[in-house]
Amino acid sequence: MAVSETERLKAWVRAGGRCELCGAYLLEGKLTYREFRLGELAHIVGQDTAPGSPRGGDPLPVDQRDLAENLMLLCRGEHDEIDRRGSLDLVTVERLRQIKREREEWIRRVTGLNPTDGTVVIRLIGSVRGQEVELTKATTAEAVIRSEGRFPEFPLSLHGDGFEVDLRQVVGEERGEPAYWQQCRRRINQVLEYRLAEAVRQDSVRHVSVFGFARLPLLVYFGSRLDDTFAVTIYQRHRSTEAWTWPETLTAPADFSVEAMPGAQKQATEGLLLLNISGSIQEAELPSDLQDLPRWRVSPHGVTPSVDVVNSVDTLNAYSSTLRSLMSDLEARHKHIRRLHVLAAAPVSAAVALGRLHDANVHPVLVIYDRSDGRYNAAMEIP
Repeated sequence: MAVSETERLKAWVRAGGRCELCGAYLLEGKLTYREFRLGELAHIVGQDTAPGSPRGGDPLPVDQRDLAENLMLLCRGEHDEIDRRGSLDLVTVERLRQIKREREEWIRRVTGLNPTDGTVVIRLIGSVRGQEVELTKATTAEAVIRSEGRFPEFPLSLHGDGFEVDLRQVVGEERGEPAYWQQCRRRINQVLEYRLAEAVRQDSVRHVSVFGFARLPLLVYFGSRLDDTFAVTIYQRHRSTEAWTWPETLTAPADFSVEAMPGAQKQATEGLLLLNISGSIQEAELPSDLQDLPRWRVSPHGVTPSVDVVNSVDTLNAYSSTLRSLMSDLEARHKHIRRLHVLAAAPVSAAVALGRLHDANVHPVLVIYDRSDGRYNAAMEIP
């Protein structure tokens, strides 16, 4: 029995005209760039039950084997490979069905996006004590589509990778040398204060999706360079899922509380901010010259600080709102505080959010500390 034109059309449309395994576009030749129909429809469960029919021994009824649900659009090479005897133990019916389902669901989401709901993707790619995480263009695009329902854009790049700040080749990361922080700041400025600012002036950026992995002081500085002329969604890699997509959660967002401690110095011009979000900073860990300063401690209310406390955009917004209220209180009631030393045990999103909400015109200078060898040392100032 031959595949009907109706089922053939369904399979092509659901696959978006691309190979469902390698993603190759199957309506245009790679040599002549003329329009051809190059794809082939492959049966997940073989077309008949004969011994030579690939995966034909599956119990799927024969009258359902030529339906679009059992067909995958593939390029010729992929089609030939999945049907070879040597691959049948790996390319199983279950595996092919999963690939088809995930691929076609993704295509349906992408093609349903409104092009006017675009977001410019910005990536800060660094290392933390020599360790890196995967933060590719494909990873960020999937996170944006799944979490926001927006159309990810990667403009202004020869390779189409968008706004990318790559700090991985900067020397001195593991030792946290002053020269390391300075060079990283320059690289961040080159992208955000020049390239991004120019795009904003041209009115080509209205929404930004931010991804970052780097030492905490750099994340805060990175956030401080993102101004209020566009909306921002901040992402982080979640330990619970090992993905950058914001998890779907039915739990209420966490609340955050501020504990104020006056300190020994009256009318001090410097203060201390402790962010106990993903972990807890103990009193014994404080540098000796900060011990007597008035301090404020921010932590999740009624919840033990942990790496997955910030598990939703709503929780991140609650954290940001708490920090804004604290900064407003400092502005109104503690104008004598000129410098605020920040020691933080915080995830990526919380660090970036701190930098973004800081207003250089009204808030104290932030002195961001980095933890190395069990000690906190001042890494950089953010005016």
